[in-house]
Amino acid sequence: MLVFGHFLHHCIFFLRRVASSHIAMSLVAVLFISISLTSGAQAETWFYTDRPNDEEAATSSIDDNETNNNMAYADITFSAGLAQREAKLRWNIASNKAGDKTPNILSELTFTDLLFTETHGRINAKINKGFLRDFSIEASFKIGTTNQGNVIDSDYNGDNRTQEYSRSHSNPEGSTSLDGKLLLGYPIQLNDRVSMTPLIGYNYSRQKIKMQEGFQVLDTRVSSFTPHAFTSVLDSSYETQWNSAVLALDTVYQGKMHQFGLRLEFFYIDYYAEANWNLRTDFAHPKSFAHWALGVGGNIEFNYQLNITPRFALWASYRYENWQTFEGDDVVYFANGDTAGTQLNEVVWESSSAAAGLAFSF
Repeated sequence: MLVFGHFLHHCIFFLRRVASSHIAMSLVAVLFISISLTSGAQAETWFYTDRPNDEEAATSSIDDNETNNNMAYADITFSAGLAQREAKLRWNIASNKAGDKTPNILSELTFTDLLFTETHGRINAKINKGFLRDFSIEASFKIGTTNQGNVIDSDYNGDNRTQEYSRSHSNPEGSTSLDGKLLLGYPIQLNDRVSMTPLIGYNYSRQKIKMQEGFQVLDTRVSSFTPHAFTSVLDSSYETQWNSAVLALDTVYQGKMHQFGLRLEFFYIDYYAEANWNLRTDFAHPKSFAHWALGVGGNIEFNYQLNITPRFALWASYRYENWQTFEGDDVVYFANGDTAGTQLNEVVWESSSAAAGLAFSF
C-alpha cells in the first residue's frame, strides 16, 4: 500500500504539471476529433446497412476462415531514418540530505544546446494469429552523437542560485545518446480512416556526456581574477540511465496516400547516473559519484507518412520530450574509500527532434 501511495502521489504531481500543457490539450483534441469522425460513419453502418440473412452469414464465415488460414502470422513494417535532436540536461544538488540548509542549491550542472545527429530504426508487427491476434508489437532504437553544445558548472553560497562564486564552461564533444523502446498495443478501428491504439511497455534511454576543454569564467575566491583555460586537462563524464514504464496513446488518420499520426506518452522513470570527475584527486575513479531518483515524463510526437506504394512509404516526424525526477540521492565516492551523501534536488531532460526516413512493409 505504501508503494502504491508513493506512485499515486507522483502521478498526481505529474498530472498537475501537464494539466494545462499542450500534451493534455492535444489529448482532448484527439479524442474530440476521433469521436466526431467516428459518429457519422458508425451511424450509417449500424442503422442503414441491412443485416445479412443466414445463408449470407454462413458464406461469409467460410470465407473468413479461408482468409485467416492463408493470412501471414504477422504484417511487418520496418522503418529507418535520420534525425536532428536538440537537447538540454540539468541537475543540481543541495547542501545536505534534508535539503534544508543554505544554500539549497549547492552546485548545478547544465548541459545545453546539445545537438545530436541520430540514426533511427523501428519494427512494427501487427499480429494476425495466435493468442496475440489483433495486437501490435513495436520495437525501436535511436543512436546519436554530438559535437556541439556547452556545459556550465556553477557553485553557489546563497539560496536559489544566488551568490555564485564559481562558474566554468566545457565542451561536450564526443557525447553520445541511446534510446530503446518495446511496446505492446491493441489497435481500435474507430472508422474506416481513424484508429486509436493504447500501448504499454518499457523505454531505456542513456546519455553519456563528456566534458573537455575546461574554461574558468568566474571565481570570487581569487582576487584580481581573469578568465582562463584550465591548467590541467579536463576529461570528465556524466552518464545517465532512464529506465521507464510507458503508457501511450497513438491516434492515426489513414488516407489513401497520406497518413497523419499523433502519439502521447507518459513515462514513470527510475533514474540512475554515474560521473567521473577526473580533476578531483580526492574522488574515486572512474566512479566519482552517483545519482538515484524516481521521476515522470511526458512526450508528444507528430507523424506524417506518404504511401508511395502499398509496401513502400516516406515518413517524417517531430517529437518533444520533457522528463523530470523528484528529489533523490547524491553519493560521493572518495579515493580513500569513504562515501558522503547529499540530496539530489532534481534532474531535468528536455529535447525536441525532427526525423525523416523510409518504411517498408512485408
